[in-house]
Amino acid sequence: MTSRRKPLLAALAAALLALPLSAQEQRDWLAEAAVAIASGDGIAAEVLARRALEAGVPRSRVAPYLGRAELLQGELGEARRWLEGENFAPEAWREGYHALALLRMAEGDGPAAARAFDRALERGPGTAELWVDFGRLRYRGGEQHLAREAVMRALELGPDDPRALVFRAQLARDSEGLVAATAWFERALKTAPDDVDLMGEYAATLGEAGRYTDMLRVVRQMHEIEPAHPRIYYLQAVLAARTGQDNLARRLLYRTGEVYAESPAYLMLTGIIELRGGNARLAVEQFDQLVRRQPQNAAARLLFGRALLANGEGNEAIAQLQPPADRPDASPYLLTLVGRAFEQEGDREQAANYLDRASNARIPQGVSVLPNGEGDELLVFRFGDEPDRGDVAVARLRQMLGQDNSAGARAVARQISGRYSHSSDMEIVLGDTLLLTGDPANALGNYARSASVRRPFSLILRMAAAQRALGNEAAARLLVMNYLRQNPMSGDAAAMLGYLHLASGNAAMAARYFDYALALGHGRRDPYLLRALAEARLQSGKVDGAMDSAIDAYRVQRSSGPVADTLADIARRAGRGEDAAVFARKAQRSVSPQP
Repeated sequence: MTSRRKPLLAALAAALLALPLSAQEQRDWLAEAAVAIASGDGIAAEVLARRALEAGVPRSRVAPYLGRAELLQGELGEARRWLEGENFAPEAWREGYHALALLRMAEGDGPAAARAFDRALERGPGTAELWVDFGRLRYRGGEQHLAREAVMRALELGPDDPRALVFRAQLARDSEGLVAATAWFERALKTAPDDVDLMGEYAATLGEAGRYTDMLRVVRQMHEIEPAHPRIYYLQAVLAARTGQDNLARRLLYRTGEVYAESPAYLMLTGIIELRGGNARLAVEQFDQLVRRQPQNAAARLLFGRALLANGEGNEAIAQLQPPADRPDASPYLLTLVGRAFEQEGDREQAANYLDRASNARIPQGVSVLPNGEGDELLVFRFGDEPDRGDVAVARLRQMLGQDNSAGARAVARQISGRYSHSSDMEIVLGDTLLLTGDPANALGNYARSASVRRPFSLILRMAAAQRALGNEAAARLLVMNYLRQNPMSGDAAAMLGYLHLASGNAAMAARYFDYALALGHGRRDPYLLRALAEARLQSGKVDGAMDSAIDAYRVQRSSGPVADTLADIARRAGRGEDAAVFARKAQRSVSPQP
């Protein structure tokens, strides 16, 4: 026990001892400790559990409660002292192994935590709380299907359990979307209307769904219950930033203190605010921390590269962005940033290569073969005979796909998905392999199974690509439309719907979705999207609007031959023959071979 806790514990103990002896003898100290644990009050739980010991309750019954109390206070060493012996009375069996499982989770030992949960369930069905914690362990370990099964079991045992409902809401946010998640949060709030943490989750989801008025209403309710809660100011800062009030957002973030300063969401928000405010150096610092914590976060890496470029660090921007830009599925915006970085470094030849690719980009296809890096090839060389290593298997899979070894790739992919049968990520790996080797129907089946527990937009792109490969253009559009309905602030989905409608000949509908994407702030620096909008408007007979969009695209990338060609076409339709000739000549000069 740390010294800073002793005065408070002593004060609480003194308050309890002040009760008449008869009242103390009649109290169920462990029941009260359980209530304190459920409310997250570790100090009160510890005092109450120690009173149970003093009242003669056996250590084997009290140990689970003291272990949980220490965990709530972050005292892992003290928790071990009470839990590691696994000396739990029969009536405290479930509580003891549940507490031990939470200790192992806090230590980062997933397999040991799973074993402890299994022991906790040996003598009964468990509780909603236990199944929620077990589900969170499964989710953390990438076993998303088992996590879903766990939360459904929790809801069977406790249909109105707030923690189970919150976990279900969080899984719905992943698998169905923001709109579906809000319904689960609302159900949870009916059972725990004054839970400020729950209200904060609900408010954040409302904000992500674009329901800013409702978000602010919930934040005000939080303020009435707990005025000093830091998340109140954080959520208001998010709302202020989304509405362009960056100075207000800064002031609100200052009021949160250091509570969220290390969280990825805070780093992303502050980085964006600093970048928009022209403070590129400060933005670089924030995004650098974020990318170090989340190296697979593509959006963060893109913003990091943009901040580096704005700070005059073109060489660092190239180091961050060139690897993803060299992939065949690189976005026009990413390619443009890399091109600008090479321009900043004085390498005009390399700049032209990337800018040409940006101007000739195509509709996102959803999946492509990713080449192995040196590290991946080394993994295959050193550990190629170890089938249990997922990283090695994925590297082998990429190697085979790069060598057009379809049969070998499918065999490896099935081996991976069989070994990790509860992982939605591995279902995507198998789906990708099947799609790339010419089996879109079975690829779609794997994608659908993965989407039942996690449905990021990258998976929607894959599913749409599979539907298009099967000739189901309408089904592909419906997939993206349903995603946008659930996630109405997704500029990526709106833009993709625009591309799909344009490809199907519905230019008017395409223009509406492109306009919506731009209104969300998506694609304003993307010459490909702006050119597509110009073409959609032109095909809809809106020549003036088409010219405006084409000029916007031209301002972003003056060297783009396709943009110049679109401008020439629009000028001809507008009866501006001389301008059309100028842009046609520019388009011809800019022609370069497709990479």
